[in-house]
Amino acid sequence: MSVGAASPDEFYDAYTFDVEPRSLWVRAFHRFFRHRLAVASLVILGFIFAVGLLAKQLAPYPYQHLSIDALSSPPSWSHPFGTNQVGDDYFSDVLHGLGTEVRIVLFVAFFGTTIGTLIGALSGYFGGLLDNVLMRLTDVLLTMPPLVTLLVAATYLHANTLFRVALLLAGLLWMPVARQVRATCLSIREREYVEAALAAGASDVRIIARHVLPNTIGTLAVAATVMTVSAVILETTIAFLLGAGISGYVTSHTERRLPSLGDVMASASQEGLYNWWGIVFPGLAIVFLIVPIYFIGDGIRDALDPAGRLKGAPRRARRRRRTLTRFAARLLRAVPRPTFPELRFAERAARIPLPRVRFEFPLIERAVSGIRRRRLGRHRFLTEALAILFVTAAAAGAIYVFGVSDVHSPWRVAGMQVQNVSRARGAQTEVTVALAPAHPHLLFAASNDSLERTVRVYGSTDSGRTWSSGVGPSLGLDDCARGEPASAIARDGREYVALVVNPFCTDESASPYLVVASRSNVRGRWRVTPVVTPRVNDSFDAKPALVAAPDGRMYVVWSRLLRPTYVATVVSSTSNGGRTWSKPRVVSRELKLPKLASATVDAHGTLYVAGVDTRLGVWVARSADAGRHFVLRKVGPLRLESWNDPTTCAIAQKYPTPNEATRCLGPNPTVVTARQRVYVTYSTVEPNGRYGVRISAFDTNLRPLYAGRVGPLKRGAADQFWPVSAVDPSSATLWVCYYDTTGDPSRKQAWFVCAISSNGRRWTTPVRAANESARASVLWEDARIYGFGDVIGYGSYPGLVVGDGVAHPMWIDTRGLQGRQQEVMTANLSAKAIGS
Repeated sequence: MSVGAASPDEFYDAYTFDVEPRSLWVRAFHRFFRHRLAVASLVILGFIFAVGLLAKQLAPYPYQHLSIDALSSPPSWSHPFGTNQVGDDYFSDVLHGLGTEVRIVLFVAFFGTTIGTLIGALSGYFGGLLDNVLMRLTDVLLTMPPLVTLLVAATYLHANTLFRVALLLAGLLWMPVARQVRATCLSIREREYVEAALAAGASDVRIIARHVLPNTIGTLAVAATVMTVSAVILETTIAFLLGAGISGYVTSHTERRLPSLGDVMASASQEGLYNWWGIVFPGLAIVFLIVPIYFIGDGIRDALDPAGRLKGAPRRARRRRRTLTRFAARLLRAVPRPTFPELRFAERAARIPLPRVRFEFPLIERAVSGIRRRRLGRHRFLTEALAILFVTAAAAGAIYVFGVSDVHSPWRVAGMQVQNVSRARGAQTEVTVALAPAHPHLLFAASNDSLERTVRVYGSTDSGRTWSSGVGPSLGLDDCARGEPASAIARDGREYVALVVNPFCTDESASPYLVVASRSNVRGRWRVTPVVTPRVNDSFDAKPALVAAPDGRMYVVWSRLLRPTYVATVVSSTSNGGRTWSKPRVVSRELKLPKLASATVDAHGTLYVAGVDTRLGVWVARSADAGRHFVLRKVGPLRLESWNDPTTCAIAQKYPTPNEATRCLGPNPTVVTARQRVYVTYSTVEPNGRYGVRISAFDTNLRPLYAGRVGPLKRGAADQFWPVSAVDPSSATLWVCYYDTTGDPSRKQAWFVCAISSNGRRWTTPVRAANESARASVLWEDARIYGFGDVIGYGSYPGLVVGDGVAHPMWIDTRGLQGRQQEVMTANLSAKAIGS
C-alpha cells in the first residue's frame, strides 16, 4: 500500500455522517428544557404543589388556630408571615389555603381542558350542523357573567365539596379552550397528511387522536393555562370581596374547615393596614402560583407548535462509525491516491504556499455577535441588580436608623412600685379601678380576660404595694362575660363590678345584657343580679359605668337598645346593696346614638353623666334628683377617624349593635368633680391630624367656664389618646393619664404618662408611669376587632384612682412578659414627686 493512503474505514468516517431520527415528543421534550423560564417555572410550581399537598404535615398550626401569646405579631422567626389580632398564624393559614388552591388547579386544569378539547375538536373537525350547535352553546355560555353564575350555581347545585366546586369552575370556564381548539382544528383538517390518512381508510377517531390533537397542543396549552389561572383568580376574588369562597360553600355543609387564600386575605382585610402582612403574604402566594402556570404554558407552546419547530438552533450531526462490506473496501482500494515524501507534518505544512483568502460566514458571525450581546446584556443586568440591591439596602438601613431604631420619651419616669397586676395567661383588656372612700388604702379593680368565662378581679389592701389576682363572679352554666367591666366601692366597703354578659358562650349574641355583682369584702361571696330582665332579639346593653354616692346609693349608667333603631343612655340605682335595681331612666331623648357613658357623683349627691353622640359630639348631663331628670349640655365637637366616628361606628345598616366599647374606641370621655367644678376630659383628632387630649370645665350647674388642651402646648406630631381622669379627694387635685407617643417620630411606641393640675388650666410636665412603652398599633387594634366580645384584642380603656396624694393608674402592657403579651400594669405616682 502506498504511503499516505487512507483506509476504507477512515475514508468513510471522513466523508459520511448519519442523523439519528427523533420523534415529535422527544424533540418537544428537548425544546421545552431549552426554555429556561419555563423550566424555572416548572421547578417553582412543583415546589408549590408539593408544599400545598403536604400542607397539613408542614403547617406548624391548624387553620385559624388562636394563640394569645402572639396577638398581632409582625413577621418573625416563630411566625414567618406574622399573626392577626387573635394570634392566628398567617404562615399556617397560607399553607392550608395553598393546599386548596393546588387542588383547584389540578381539578380545573384536568376537567376544563378535557371538556374544552373534546367540544372544540368535534366542532372543528366535523363542522356543519354539529359545529353550529356546539359553538352557539359556547357563545351562550360566554355571555353569562362567571361571578354571578358561579354563586347561583353553587347554591342551587349544592356544591358543598371541593371536587364539586372545582367541577363547577371547570364547567364555567372551558369555553375559551374549546374556541381555540376549534380554530386550530379547522386549519389542520385541510392539511395533506389528514387527507392522506382519510384516503388510507383511517377512522375519524384515529385521525383526531393521531393527527389533529397532537398539532393543537401548543395552542391548547396556552388556553388551558389561562383557564386555570382564571379559576384561581375567580375563586379568590369571590372569597376576598364577598366573603363566600371555598370555605363558605364547603364548611357550611360539613364540619371540615377548607380555606382558600382568598379567605385568608378576606380575614386579614378586616384588620385594616396595621397588619399589612396579612394581605401581602397571601397575595404573594397567589402570584407565585399563577405566574409559573403562564410561563409553563408558553414553554409548552414553543416546544409543540409545528410552526416553530425549525426556529431552534440546528442540531449537531452525529457521526456513526460503520463497518464497510468487502466489496466496498476493494472498490476504495482501487481508487488512486496522491503520495507524499517522508517528511514530518510540520515541515510538510511549512513548505506548502497558502494563498491569503478571506472566508465570510454570515450565520456564524451573527451567532457570535448575538452571544456577545447576550453577555453584555447579562453584565448590564448584573450591574443593575447590584445597584438596586445596594439602594434597597441603603433604604432599609435608613428606615431602621430613623424609624425602627430605639426611641426615647422626653418625659422622666416617676412611677414607683411598677408591677404586673394580672399575672394571667389570657389577654387582659378594659381596665377599671376603684378606691374605697372611707379607706384609701383599699383598692379594687377588674378587667376583661380572654380565657375566662367571667372577668378577672384584683385587690390591694396596702395602697397598691401588693395585689391579688383572681377570677371574678360566676355567671351560670351557659353565660359568658362579654367584658366591658366597671368597678366601684361603696362607703360601707362593699365591692361592685358591672359587666356585660352573653347568654351563650359559643356564639356571638346580638342581645347581651347587663349584670352587677357585689360582695361585702375581698373574701366575701359574689351576688350576681341582672339590672334588667334580659330580653332576646329586641334589646342589648353595652359599656356600663358605676359610681358610688355619698349616701350609699350605687348608680349604673349604660347604653341600652330600646327600639330596633333607637339606643339611649339610661341610668339605674340601688340602695340595698345591689339586691334590686330601679327601672332604667333615659338620660335625655335629645341624644342621638349616645355611646361611651361615664359617671360621677359630687359631695352633695348630684349625679353627672358624660358621653358622646352623633348630634352634640361630647356631652355632659346633670341630675339633682337621683337620676329622675337631667339637664343636658354640649361639651365640644368631636372629630375622629372614619372607623370610630360616632355616626358610623357600631352601626349595621342603620341598626345599632352592642360593639361600642370596641368599634367606637377613642374618645374615652371621663367626667369628674372638684371644688365646685365639673371637668370632662376626652380625646379628639386635632387640626394637625394627630390625637390630642382636651378638657372642658363647667360650674356645678353646667355653665361652661373654659376649654383647652391637656399637656404641653408644643407637642409636635405626637399622638395623645385614651385619657382617663380622677380627682384626689384630699386636695382636689385633678389628674389626667393617657398614652403619649412623644419621643417616637413614627408614632409607633406610646408611653403611659400622667399630668396634674389644680384648676384644669395649667398642667405640670407629663411624667411616665413606667419606663417601658406599648405598641400604639397593637392598642388600637382593639377598636377593629370582630367576633365574640374582646376575646381577640389588646388595649381598650385604662383606669385611674387617686387618694391621699398618690395616684394608682392601671394600663395595658403589650410586651412579652414570661410568654404573656397582654398584662395589666400599675404603679404608684406621688403628687409631691411630680412637683405639684
